[in-house]
Amino acid sequence: MTSPIAAALILLLATGSLAADDEETEAKTPEEATYIGAEMCSACHQAAVTSYESTPHGHALADESRPEGQRGCEACHGAGSAHFEAAGQGGIMAFGRDVAADTRSAPCRTCHAGQPGLHDFTMSAHALASVACTDCHRAHGGTEEGLLAKATPSLCYQCHADIRAKFAMPEHHEVNEGVLSCLDCHDAHGTRNPQALLAPNTDTCTRCHSDIEGPFVFEHAAVVTEGCVGCHEPHGTMNRHLLIRQQVAQLCYQCHMVTPSNHTQPAFRDCTRCHVAVHGSNTDPRFLER
Repeated sequence: MTSPIAAALILLLATGSLAADDEETEAKTPEEATYIGAEMCSACHQAAVTSYESTPHGHALADESRPEGQRGCEACHGAGSAHFEAAGQGGIMAFGRDVAADTRSAPCRTCHAGQPGLHDFTMSAHALASVACTDCHRAHGGTEEGLLAKATPSLCYQCHADIRAKFAMPEHHEVNEGVLSCLDCHDAHGTRNPQALLAPNTDTCTRCHSDIEGPFVFEHAAVVTEGCVGCHEPHGTMNRHLLIRQQVAQLCYQCHMVTPSNHTQPAFRDCTRCHVAVHGSNTDPRFLER
């Protein structure tokens, strides 16, 4: 037996309008539309509604105590009457790639703006590059934690091909192997730190590398001013220890251009053979082993 909603839709598709007189009736704009409830949406979009109902969004937005415009499908897509009357041809908020990124992200910010970690998104590198929430997340049921469309790093590699190439280098952090995730170091929604790092300066690195954290009596100025990336390439490189230069001496000479006369190549190519406490020392200002 055909349900009343389905019957109405059949009539709608056959006539192109629910109005008695098409010539005299002007279609409503999305701004003029009224809320019709998710039950009406399911008549045409059953698969989408079913997948959505099992998600955190579906559970939260099914709460009848929420205002009418903050429940079900219409909480994100807007009031549906204009869409219904137009036989599914427009009249509602869509999330296709042809829609501006800021417009696609706006419904998400309505609920998520106050959450920790999301306050910087509008000024983040992703937002400024016209990346929308729906480019990474799937409100109808992402397969990963946080409703992500894909697991990291595959999701990130869709845009960051240069970083993918670095992780394929012989020396790299084990992201491809699943030991680490991009999100262990970066916050995709943006932070006040360079490169959207979770913590400022060296603090992101020392969350794992606590043995070189310090503080030290004799600090290495390069570590304090430039941080770890002054000497290391964090994603991957051809050089041992993720160094940005193949020869250690060439790396040191970037800052230490004046050295003792007996410290010249080729006799002294490995500075850390003697200056072993290169990250900082509690015993020697020259970072020599004692």
